[in-house]
Amino acid sequence: MTVCAIIISYYPTEEIVGNVSALLGQVNEIVIVDNGSGHSSQEIFKRLSLFPRLTVIYNGRNLGVAAALNLGVQHAKAGRHQWVWTFDQDSTVTAGMLSQMLQAYESYPRKEVVASLSPRYRDKATGGINGSRLKAANHEGTLYAEALVVITSGNLVKLDVFDVVGGYNEALFIDQVDNEFCLRCATYGYRILEINGAVLDHCVGSPVQHRLLWKRPIATNHNALRRYYITRNGIYVYKKYLLRFPGWVLQDARTFLQGIVIMILFEHEKVKKLAATCRGIFHGVTGRMGKLEA
Repeated sequence: MTVCAIIISYYPTEEIVGNVSALLGQVNEIVIVDNGSGHSSQEIFKRLSLFPRLTVIYNGRNLGVAAALNLGVQHAKAGRHQWVWTFDQDSTVTAGMLSQMLQAYESYPRKEVVASLSPRYRDKATGGINGSRLKAANHEGTLYAEALVVITSGNLVKLDVFDVVGGYNEALFIDQVDNEFCLRCATYGYRILEINGAVLDHCVGSPVQHRLLWKRPIATNHNALRRYYITRNGIYVYKKYLLRFPGWVLQDARTFLQGIVIMILFEHEKVKKLAATCRGIFHGVTGRMGKLEA
């Protein structure tokens, strides 16, 4: 089976060069979809062009994460690959990661219902494993666990799944794109496997851990624009999937509200971020989607 990696870039730093180098030895092809980074990133893309089996698709403007992913999927289909492996520009694969994922997949008894395979995520800032169903010690020998939603970065998706469920939802632009896609796959009866032996080095936002009584909350420090999209798109997904996945919606909404409290307590530009959150609530309720225009 052949794998095409898709990396979405937006004003990438030098870090992307090392990430591509680490990834190239595990996949058949890499396509970077750049969302309008412009001349400031020319030197980095010149260096990336030296890598074999790598294609860059240049978008003249920021089309959003979902649209960029769909362009990568189209490229992979044209290349007749079987899987796409999607990444943020700052995520780093670890040695043998793809092999671990595919070996676990081969042991799964109902391969036809598997939509994607996801790694565990090691936070680059803290070194801790985040968002995992396999944290507990009693899972040490477990190859995989079924997960309802996973993040986009590191997700290995069967290409033929897109023919059934459709592409990534471009109306979301950014944020909740991963959750919406995973919930849609579940609606069609697909399963997602989290692979115990596969670890991706990844970072969400600009996390800073704080002290609050006996707790150690982590502030993501997303800017006001991201706060807008997180809020608006969260409401969109909650409305769409509440009846089918009420447990997930309630849990995610609780995490969202906790994030607001942490933002108020510890982050800068609180008023600006709260205003963006309120705007996101209004647009989410009224159904205004797509890219937020100034």
